[in-house]
Amino acid sequence: MSSGLNINITLSHLSIPPNSYLEEPLYAVLDIEPVALPDPNAVAPPLNVVILVDSSATMHHFQLSDEEREYWLGVAISRDEMERGEADEREAVYWTGQTLAEMQSVARTPMALVVEGIGSLLDTLGPSDRVTVVAFADRVHAVFSADDWAMFPDQCRGQLELLRDQRLPVDIGTGTHMAEGLRTAGASLREHIGGGGVNRLIVISDGIVQDADASLAAIGDIQDEGYSITTIGVGDEFDEEFLTQIADNSRGEYRYAPDITEINECLKQEVSTLQSTTVTDLYVALRGLNGAVVQDLSLVRPAMSLFDEVYTEEEWTRARIGSVSTMSPASILVQIAPSALAPGDQPLGEALFTWSTAGEAAGALSGNEKATLMVHVASGAMQVDPQVTDIVNRFTIYKYEREAQRAQERGDLDRAREKLGAATRELHKIGETALAGEMEQQIASLGSASADPTRLKRIKATTRRLVSQQDVAATPQDTL
Repeated sequence: MSSGLNINITLSHLSIPPNSYLEEPLYAVLDIEPVALPDPNAVAPPLNVVILVDSSATMHHFQLSDEEREYWLGVAISRDEMERGEADEREAVYWTGQTLAEMQSVARTPMALVVEGIGSLLDTLGPSDRVTVVAFADRVHAVFSADDWAMFPDQCRGQLELLRDQRLPVDIGTGTHMAEGLRTAGASLREHIGGGGVNRLIVISDGIVQDADASLAAIGDIQDEGYSITTIGVGDEFDEEFLTQIADNSRGEYRYAPDITEINECLKQEVSTLQSTTVTDLYVALRGLNGAVVQDLSLVRPAMSLFDEVYTEEEWTRARIGSVSTMSPASILVQIAPSALAPGDQPLGEALFTWSTAGEAAGALSGNEKATLMVHVASGAMQVDPQVTDIVNRFTIYKYEREAQRAQERGDLDRAREKLGAATRELHKIGETALAGEMEQQIASLGSASADPTRLKRIKATTRRLVSQQDVAATPQDTL
């Protein structure tokens, strides 16, 4: 399967005055859409997927309302079918006997939904796709390997049922220690990597990781080899900052399942994205022309994020975008400081894209295209593009939210309130009143025990996708 890219470039200023310097930043939005080129021998790129599942105690807990919990507590106590213990270093209730069996018939656990979602994912795989499932808690257990799936798929589904029912052949504990699971998952990715395939680690967790430093080191090793990591946060008690950091740094996706019933949908979205991926290991390099300077670049689609690593070499600024699918194109926002230019259409900058093509017959580097950012220089009032202006405003809101998070981590709640307040005002200006209302509630609850963790996670997940949710179509200036 050969692939090309359509690169649409739109500037925030349709024209700028001649022989003068702008008093405000100039932005460019580069929309990147992969296009599969006609190929009679094309085959779908094989997937190499490793799913790392949090199997700590809370993943096996029933999700009950207060009323439901009181009812089942009463039933269990009357039958002496309840035990107290710990889950993720907190007190927990374990149901046993007939009470447990009855609850399983009417209520479901996060793990049951995860297993169901993995089962649906398995149904979509082709004969050349590889999949591995690894469970972690205090220790690690390989539920099944890619070789197991290739030879004994029915037995693999049976192993998933054991994972669901907490009947694994080994005791892996009840905590949330992820590092060893990441190392095991990384080894599996390396073992089954194939030429031109799409490699992805999917991490699913509902809790606070207890070995964060060791886990970040393991993630760094996986990231350094060019593998992307998608993370799915379940419920309202996981560390969303940790999971988003993993996804952003590796150029994967972060998905949020506030309700356990949404786990299946998150996995469906992920596998659909992977199966429509035609471009992998995409890099962009930018430089200014005619005295212009590239000041900053960030990803705004499919989700907004700041590039963890930006490389500079001579006059070029370079960053890794990663894999791009036809179902979920990418866009980057570039901030440029132009010099004083003569009248006419003038080159402002240059963008170089390099990528590999996903597919069994792909070479190591199969794409290399260049685009020029042109600006019209003329006397008179400056003209601005409303769509780019809207994207810049939405990205500014995202940066305010990120700055508020950093301030809160430092314990500077006044600064956090200030940044969230600025984000709220911008949200009202662009008509995002629902998100603005949630941010206002968050400001009021900062530093108090009444802060709603579900609301906070919803704010962060929604803010990241403010641009994608608008589905803004930029007007093309240059198409490759």
